Amino acid sequence: MGEKRNLLPLSEEQGAPVRDLAARERILETTLRVLSRVGYARATVGGIAQEAGVGKATVYRSWPHKAALTLDAVRTRLPDIPVDDLGDSPREILGVAQALAGLYGAPQVRAILPALISDAATDPELAHRLRTELIEPRRDRSATVLRRAVTRGVLPADTDVLTLLDMWAGLMLFRGIVLDGDLDERGVQALVSAALASPPRVS
Repeated sequence: MGEKRNLLPLSEEQGAPVRDLAARERILETTLRVLSRVGYARATVGGIAQEAGVGKATVYRSWPHKAALTLDAVRTRLPDIPVDDLGDSPREILGVAQALAGLYGAPQVRAILPALISDAATDPELAHRLRTELIEPRRDRSATVLRRAVTRGVLPADTDVLTLLDMWAGLMLFRGIVLDGDLDERGVQALVSAALASPPRVS
């Protein structure tokens, strides 16, 4: 892990990335299938390439290493966070909580996130991509809905929106990764009820 790895597409170094959309889709689908079958630690770029019916060099043209390929495969398959204005903040917040529970409880995320976090601890570029491509966009969209609830007076004006979302993420990740189970609908409802009744406040 001491070697610094470049997360930019290899089009800037060793030729063009995969432009055949069918081949790219097949590589990403194969990556998820292999991860589900053998886990992140035992998955290899060579094995994924062979099962996808492409050369290993083809994969490396778009993804410089397994972590980048894995992140792309998972990111492109996860649902986004709903931000539509329904005129009903409790309903909107419930939609956010359900989407986040689905995200952190997704089998793909549970299979690879611990390993990606471990790799990111010694790879600043991977850590940056993990934050900016997987975590922060969904956190920002979630915050939009909660801030709308603050504006409407459904949540107190001094609600610490980001801390609330981090508390949710921590619980959902603990359930999904440590306890190996999803946060069910009843649990999601309880989180939303607690947030509406007594959210964390900015000190």
